[in-house]
Amino acid sequence: MTNRNTYYVSPKGDILPVNTDIRLQLFEVAVSDEELNRFRIAVKEFDSAEDVEKEDFFNLTHFKEVEVDEHRRITFGKLVQIYKWIYTHGTATTKFEIEKMNILPKLEENARDR
Repeated sequence: MTNRNTYYVSPKGDILPVNTDIRLQLFEVAVSDEELNRFRIAVKEFDSAEDVEKEDFFNLTHFKEVEVDEHRRITFGKLVQIYKWIYTHGTATTKFEIEKMNILPKLEENARDR
């Protein structure tokens, strides 16, 4: 049987053993070490990507609409993966919070439509 621990995570990649800072949007998850490592990898891939959405708005690639749309689709797709991971491993409270935010359908729609 897999040993699971409780952590508080943010979509930005914060991982805390206790819910400490009310200024952060933290979600409670119960995960194994391997599952937590997958989260770290997903966040690292998101952070290391060269997507336009995370770059300076005045970057010249913004004037190439096809490239901008593709970068946005990739960015939203990566965010979907992070939020899905949080939702899948989240407690009932976490799942309720994410459902209330209605973020997954919006991100999935943006990833598809771009």
